[in-house]
Amino acid sequence: MKFRVVKNITLKTNTGDIELHEGQVIEIQPGRVTKLVASDKLQPLPYIADYGTLIIPHNSPSRFHWWNRGQSVCDTLKELGASDEIIKRYKYYLN
Repeated sequence: MKFRVVKNITLKTNTGDIELHEGQVIEIQPGRVTKLVASDKLQPLPYIADYGTLIIPHNSPSRFHWWNRGQSVCDTLKELGASDEIIKRYKYYLN
């Protein structure tokens, strides 16, 4: 899953420290960053699940929250690089 770094942080790993900078996007297993998300240092980003469903976490950036005047679902899908088939499926259900 992808996360946006909200605040500069240093992660301690077995192989050394990793510096993460504000605005950087990283991909990591969600279970490994629970405390960082809870402390508002990382913010989850929307993603397309293996089965083609758009997942928009409630604590993702508000611009993705179509239900609260954010960008459209189709714009988010395009931004995430969804296939034409997935976009077509969503357009069918949203119209």
